[in-house]
Amino acid sequence: MTHPQRKRLLIVKGSFEQFGGGERDLINNLEAWSKYFDLSFATLHPNKELIEKLNELNIPLFSPVRDWSYSRGIFSEIFAKSSRTASKKWYSMLSLTKQGIGLNTLFSNIDAVNITTGMASLEILPLIPNNLPIHTHMLEPNRGLHSNDLHYDVDGTPKQNLKLTNFLLSKQRKIDKKLVVLASERGGISGNSKNTCDRINQVYGVKSNFLYPSIDTNLWPMKPTKDEDWESVSEEFNLVKNEYVVTIGHAIFAKGLWKTINKLSHSNLQIVQLGGGVNEKHKEHAKKNNVVLKALPRVSQATIRALMRNAKAMVSNAINEPFGLTPPEAYFVDCPVIVSNQGGFRETVVDGQTGRLMNEGDDWISAIDEGHKHRKEWSKAGRDHIKKIDLTPETQARKVFEYFTQYFEEE
Repeated sequence: MTHPQRKRLLIVKGSFEQFGGGERDLINNLEAWSKYFDLSFATLHPNKELIEKLNELNIPLFSPVRDWSYSRGIFSEIFAKSSRTASKKWYSMLSLTKQGIGLNTLFSNIDAVNITTGMASLEILPLIPNNLPIHTHMLEPNRGLHSNDLHYDVDGTPKQNLKLTNFLLSKQRKIDKKLVVLASERGGISGNSKNTCDRINQVYGVKSNFLYPSIDTNLWPMKPTKDEDWESVSEEFNLVKNEYVVTIGHAIFAKGLWKTINKLSHSNLQIVQLGGGVNEKHKEHAKKNNVVLKALPRVSQATIRALMRNAKAMVSNAINEPFGLTPPEAYFVDCPVIVSNQGGFRETVVDGQTGRLMNEGDDWISAIDEGHKHRKEWSKAGRDHIKKIDLTPETQARKVFEYFTQYFEEE
């Protein structure tokens, strides 16, 4: 699909140092966006996956001479070191980037800027010329600054006094709020779900529209592909079809692995965890609950499909997941979805029709049995639901183009 007026769009994402769902979604959408815009990409810390996709699509990359990294530690948090160093790094790129051309030159040769939030993203805002329209796609308000979810150890105990933690983060929180308000003044903000839009309003007092992430159905074929090889996967990880569940996400408290172990206590169901972060506390907790916990290393997309297609269910006790792509992905491989009744899960799961939304006190083992019994019909209903809310990269690209069209038409 081509358009008569090709506009030049700079995509900004602060860092790919942590490679999560938001970063994968952005990479996944680049090809669709390139049908509407001439793209360029700026980041303080690219990763291998981003560079490969940009090279494949012939999209120019702009990054610093030396990559920026997130500053950890109590003093870094107190003095908002990461935000300050990110601002300095973006400023250094105005005159020189690793690729040679500075951002000042780039700004004079583009028509608009799209910022995807995350570490070090919004710090570029004060440097963008006022004549350039900006759209900010917010994956969620900074959870570490505006809720306590990330300040608990894996078992739900505070890592340190929460009042002290909130006090120490006050400077960084103030900077974050100031940048988000600036983003709202420079252009529109879109949350990645209706749930995220509500949170943006609660935290910042800013109105926003929603722009859903996308799912690449080419990565989730409904029929098993030759490279899935369930026989080899089951042998390698010692798994039996329908005798385990899959949970996906780095094993911090907010992703709910600890509670999932509780819910499946003495169930005879193994838990296969993908996403890293499992430690000795998790293993000891599983042992106490008579649950076999298998934390798998990073595996291929084909292996993930094989694991989900042959699991009894995909489960998640995640706390207020802003959107959560795992339920839509599960629908395409006929894997029943059993998740907490929170956050963006309420937008991708219709309780009792496409999966189960579980409240505190609900019986997870019975729900998993129910899902297994109805796995085909629930998955079909799930795919219909996803078609209805339209999670294609093409739709996301078109909506971003339509957003900027209002500014282009004023020229």
